[in-house]
Amino acid sequence: MDQESVREFIQRLTEAAANLPDGLDSAVELAICDGRDLQFIDRIDVSVWTTVPESGPLLSYVLIRPHAHPGESPGPRTRGAAAHADEELRWLTEHDDD
Repeated sequence: MDQESVREFIQRLTEAAANLPDGLDSAVELAICDGRDLQFIDRIDVSVWTTVPESGPLLSYVLIRPHAHPGESPGPRTRGAAAHADEELRWLTEHDDD
């Protein structure tokens, strides 16, 4: 996905909220997908972040960032359907019942 503007991101949130019973008053969850599982994030920071490039002007943008400290759990992890299928296939191929 290409980088999007704050306006575009808010529009996507608004469209998603329109499909929920509580609309814009619905809860928001953040999860990071690794292609197999979802890592839900309990603490989220939303702030303005500025970087200093090697050349050119400062770059400022909105940063949505998971906030977990070392030793803390970031939140619950949900295993994807593919993970369960992988485990079952592994069990079937590694256990010879003959």
